[in-house]
Amino acid sequence: MSWSPANYQKHFADNIDALKKDGRYRTFAVLERVCSEFPTALMHGPKGSKRVTVWCSNDYLGMGQNPIVLQAMQDALTTWGAGSGGTRNISGNTLIHTQLEKEIAAWHQKEAALLFSSGYVSNETGLATLIKLLPGCIVFSDAKNHASMIAGISKHHPEKHVFAHNNLSDLEQKLAAAHSDARDELRCAEARRVRKCLFDGRHHCSSA
Repeated sequence: MSWSPANYQKHFADNIDALKKDGRYRTFAVLERVCSEFPTALMHGPKGSKRVTVWCSNDYLGMGQNPIVLQAMQDALTTWGAGSGGTRNISGNTLIHTQLEKEIAAWHQKEAALLFSSGYVSNETGLATLIKLLPGCIVFSDAKNHASMIAGISKHHPEKHVFAHNNLSDLEQKLAAAHSDARDELRCAEARRVRKCLFDGRHHCSSA
């Protein structure tokens, strides 16, 4: 097939049509939050706007509209301006970010903490780093793990076994069947309600 501009357009259009036929084409609500009226928002659409109640936001406590939080943000803007100016590699650490990391570490009684731009990035980076630093790592992944975890697991192509969602019996069977050659082998699996990890086949912790 000759890939002319017209063929590229048709190829992508056909893929979008296939998504729509499969019911996998996503459209998103256009929302405008109303400050001081949490959890109310305006939903904008082709037929105009209407007031809706939003219960699916990560800001489920409404802290993004808390007067103390808003004042702190305004004070920060006045003192330091908007934006960090770049990544840590480019412009160094921002003072308030390092202060927050120290506070989070103290709260969790840990040596240190590290801020990420999102939960997706923290999952992806954390898992990818562990797998890279543990040669022979075997990963046991819940069938319905979040995309961020799947991305982190897949980056360095470890041996991977997928177990049925939240099914500890299936996980135990796959753990028992997996070979264990590496002395420092890490086996881990995590989902919203299931977590199990084994180190060197002797020490393990689990929760459900």
